[in-house]
Amino acid sequence: MTHIREVRQRLHETQEEASEWNLLRDVLLPGAVAGMVGALVMVALALPLGALTHGDVWLAPRLAGGLFFRESPEGAWPVVLGLGVHVATAGGIATLFALLLPRGGTSVAALSLGFLMALGLQAVMLPMVAPFASPPLTREAPHAAMLLLHLAFGASLALVVPMRRTLAAADRVRRTIHGVREAR
Repeated sequence: MTHIREVRQRLHETQEEASEWNLLRDVLLPGAVAGMVGALVMVALALPLGALTHGDVWLAPRLAGGLFFRESPEGAWPVVLGLGVHVATAGGIATLFALLLPRGGTSVAALSLGFLMALGLQAVMLPMVAPFASPPLTREAPHAAMLLLHLAFGASLALVVPMRRTLAAADRVRRTIHGVREAR
């Protein structure tokens, strides 16, 4: 009987440890996944929008590459650098969102806050950041398309909550297995 009590006590302790806040499990991994998904969704929407509005599939990454090629971003390098900057920025913003989002919330709350963050990005990025960061983006980007892209990114930020739950469940299972092994 004592062995069973020890095992139960150890399992209870490991479950409590797993319920504590963890930077990697609660912020970095969910933020990175949500940012990557958000960046991919934005690219998947931006490429056809560029083809429809300007006849250039690579318009959006080329304009994002205007950070490095300020005058006229032409060729492959602005596209590659624009995609890199875009994915890195999306990952950073999503990680910041995961850091600010309280634990234990619902996906609907995260979706609402993600839309709010998307509107904030739209309000700050276009008039304040883009003129200094990428002049070609300021000259050629349609504001309605940018709003659509930012709202799609905001919707992807709702993935933070299910990612947290999945990683917490995996962490609980890992700690439980580890606790059983130590109790033997």
